[in-house]
Order: sequence, then structure tokens, then C-alpha cells
Amino acid sequence: MFRAALRDLQWRKKRFVIAMLGVSLVFAMGLVMTGLAESFSAEVDRTLAGVGAKTWVVSADASGPFTSFTPVPVDAIGDPAASPVMVLRQTLVTDDGVRDIIVIGAEVGRLGSPKARKGADLSAGGQAVLDEDLDVVGIGGSLTVGGRTLDVVGTVSGQRLYAGLPVVYTSLTDAQAMAVDGQQLATAFLYDSVPTEVPEGLRVMSVGQVKTDVLRPLDSASSSISFMRILLWIVAATVIGSVLYLQAMERTRDFAVFKATGTSTASIGFGLAMQAVVLSLAAAVLAAMLSLVLAPLFPMHVEIPGSAFLLLPVITVVVGLLASLIALRKTATVQPALAFGG
Repeated sequence: MFRAALRDLQWRKKRFVIAMLGVSLVFAMGLVMTGLAESFSAEVDRTLAGVGAKTWVVSADASGPFTSFTPVPVDAIGDPAASPVMVLRQTLVTDDGVRDIIVIGAEVGRLGSPKARKGADLSAGGQAVLDEDLDVVGIGGSLTVGGRTLDVVGTVSGQRLYAGLPVVYTSLTDAQAMAVDGQQLATAFLYDSVPTEVPEGLRVMSVGQVKTDVLRPLDSASSSISFMRILLWIVAATVIGSVLYLQAMERTRDFAVFKATGTSTASIGFGLAMQAVVLSLAAAVLAAMLSLVLAPLFPMHVEIPGSAFLLLPVITVVVGLLASLIALRKTATVQPALAFGG
């Protein structure tokens, strides 16, 4: 039956190639959806790692340092180990239009001040280190944010929030000038350890809690992407199942001959299952290549994890085998007497 299944694939190669192309495109979109959802989390991890704090302290009235703007006096905490920062949502007007950005103002040289991947770190007020995705200005240029003109001295990589908003680091004094007319206020305090206590009116947040809060506004988008991915798997299963079912319908007399000559139903079913596996694995390989082509075409960042490429063949084989169940049931109902019909 193994050889017969391979010969049948060769005989109907056009149909299988068309089916493989269709299924691979669906699986490629599934990979892209996976990478899109993964990018939401990955960019937050990189940004929080770039800030470098182990613990965040914010106002008790704030949901988090990035999702709400609730400033408190810089001297409210009274702990020299705490590094005050101010986080802002701002816009940057460029020749290409308006860009939304996240501004993080930190005291120069203290926790929260960025480590530039290219160029130099912040060394004084009036400077900025920005994510390289904000390609409207390079190192040595300048940009105007919130009425402040900042000289770009360095860049970081992959530090974005809210599905692609690039981060711009500046000094705390510049951020205060943008948002609160230079008042000595901060929206969060950073620690490189867990503080034993904080003043009343403030609360402690771990890095995990900050990440959860940042991703909260994207819950609907993430759920929609997950739902779309499930629909894509269903479409792929439908395509594979329809191809195998039509093939089983066309080979009804062949199956009857096999049974009449002593071939078991299990052996015939194994041949169909093998065809499903071959189709699924070929589609998985092509899908991986297509996803790498499609990902850069998306307007949002798509970061397909390596685990998704390793898991894809497993998923495709499972989907293919499940989709072939209808065809397998068809082989079980074929009567050997049909081989001797007119």
C-alpha cells in the first residue's frame, strides 16, 4: 500500500501541488499571525530589559507606569536608591506625517538611562537616544518633541511598546519640561532590588506586573489574532480533507479490488494517512519559506519565534491526519464485491 499511495500521488500530482500551495499559504499566514502576537510580548520584554529596573514604584492611583499618567513629587519617596523617571505618550511631526512615540525621561547616568547600541549614551539634557525603528532622524540629527529640541546621540534596538510605538529616551528634566512645565515630578521610581517599604500613596510593581499592564490594552487584538489563527487551521484542515475525500471517492473501485485481494482496511487507511502526512509536511516546508517572505510586507512588526517553525510540522501532520478521517471512513465502508461489479 505504501508504493500504491506514492504512485497515486504521482498520478494526481497536479491536484496535490495545487492543494499543497493552498495549504502552505494558509499555514504561512498562521505563522505570520503567531509572529504578530509574539511581537507584542517580545517588544515589551526588550523595553523593560533596556530600562533595567527590577522593581517599579508608582502612584497607588496608577494602573501602571506606561498606561496612566499620575505624577508624584520626586522627593515623595525619600530614598536615594530610587531613580525617578517620567513616562509620556507624545507625537513627533515629520515630513512623512505624525509618528506616535513613548518618551522615557530618566536621570542621566542612573537606573533607567539607556545603554545605546549605536552612538553614545545620554550625558546631558537636550539629548535623546531613540529606537532605530524611528528612522526619521539619525545619530547627529535633531528632533522636536513636546516643544523641546533634542540632539540624537545614540540608538537602541527593538525597544517599542503598544504594537510598534518606538521609545525615545531623554533626560528627566527634558521630560518634565515637556509635560509639567519643569516641575519636579515623576511618574515612577526604579529600583534594582525590591524595596522593603514605600511611603503611603505609592505601590510596588514587579517587572511581570508592569508587562501585564502594558499588554492589557492589546488583549482584544491578541484574542482576535488567536481566533484568526484557529480559523486558518480549520481552513487548512478543510482543504486537506476535501482533497483526500475526493481522492477516496475516485478510488472506491481501487479500494474494493484491494479488499477483494486480501488487503486490510487498516493498510488502505495507512496509505491515505501517508498521503495526508506527505501533503502536510510539504506544505509546512513551503509555509515556512512563505512566512519569511510575507512577514516584512506587514506594516506591523512580525517576530516569528523559532519554536513556531519547529512546532509547525507537528501541527500540520496532526491537522492532515484529522482531516483525512473522512476519507478513512470512506475506505472502511467499501465492499469487496464492488470489485466484481459491471
